[in-house]
Amino acid sequence: MGRLRLFGELIEAGGAIEGGGEAAPGGGHQVGRVVRTAGDYQTTSLSFVDVDTANLVVNLTTGDSWLYLLLAGTLYVSSFGYVHFDFTIDGQRQGATKGIQQVQATYVQDIQIAWLTQVAAGSHMIRPQWRVSAGTALLRASNAESPLMLAVVELK
Repeated sequence: MGRLRLFGELIEAGGAIEGGGEAAPGGGHQVGRVVRTAGDYQTTSLSFVDVDTANLVVNLTTGDSWLYLLLAGTLYVSSFGYVHFDFTIDGQRQGATKGIQQVQATYVQDIQIAWLTQVAAGSHMIRPQWRVSAGTALLRASNAESPLMLAVVELK
């Protein structure tokens, strides 16, 4: 049984919650999660790009419902500037021009990028995206003590 704590509430999902989106017994919440612990990510892109096109993606089949999206990890920016974060659902960015959240950083800091949105019933592919306003941004995913996590929770 997999577990995810969301706003202090424990959400349980039957089976593994790594990536695939397993249903809880009795038709409860769908949960998908990817945790990366091997290899940091970096970008100098001034346009939104996927953080990782192959390994940091959650595929989830849902009903007509709300999704809670979360990207959590450790961020470093090499020079003064902003890192803009967004999520795509089925290839469509969710935020406006600057994304859903921008983080100003010239030092190492923990981040939690969250988004709440409605989706129609069906199979959905969720990916985090990012861009910089200047410099180089680094998301740590180098070990179990500094993981990068993407979690998607269907709220019913």
